[in-house]
Amino acid sequence: MTPGVVARKLSEKGVDWIAITDHNSTMNARSFGVRLKREGIRVIPGIEVHSSDDVHVLGYFFDLDSAESFSGWLYKKIPDVSVDPEVFGYQIYVNEEDQFTGIEEKWLGQPVSLNTSQVIDALKDAGALAVYAHIDRSMGVVYQLGGLGEDSFPADIEVAFERNYETYSDCRRYFVWHSSDSHSPNTLAPAMKIRCESRTLQKLIEAVHSCDRERKTIIWG
Repeated sequence: MTPGVVARKLSEKGVDWIAITDHNSTMNARSFGVRLKREGIRVIPGIEVHSSDDVHVLGYFFDLDSAESFSGWLYKKIPDVSVDPEVFGYQIYVNEEDQFTGIEEKWLGQPVSLNTSQVIDALKDAGALAVYAHIDRSMGVVYQLGGLGEDSFPADIEVAFERNYETYSDCRRYFVWHSSDSHSPNTLAPAMKIRCESRTLQKLIEAVHSCDRERKTIIWG
């Protein structure tokens, strides 16, 4: 999943706007942003935080500096456990030319020392939009904890499966997101078609939060 490979795959699929949400880190977002911009693809810097409750929470940032600052802060909340690359793969850093620049030895796939509420509060304090990731499958808040707290509404949630969409289609209670959640080039694919004035995070939020379904069309895989 290097910038060049991702750029080619997205261009083939006709995708012109994505979010980069690596596990517990944003440290490759800059190189991906530079490379994809050359291809006319806009990148929203993001992160997928693994809470101590085993719940994944997405964070979308309005600018890269804020994303990297949050990532640096979060890094200190990740237990000092080394990754076994033979089991979990190598955690590498690359530049926009797909050149190897470093390796991360701390395991980024483990939970951080913050519970789900603390993760959401930290993301909001950093100026990010917090979204419950893939709520209806493993590591989702509904799957792991049995539901959303009543004080969570209205809630930004990511629904993984079309069969569950109608359950969460009330736009007064839920703002439904969908993504490819791709972990390999072959699974990169369009996930939402958004109608808005410009490709900015603010306009994306406005479209997803709108009750006008013509502004957001979910593309189910």
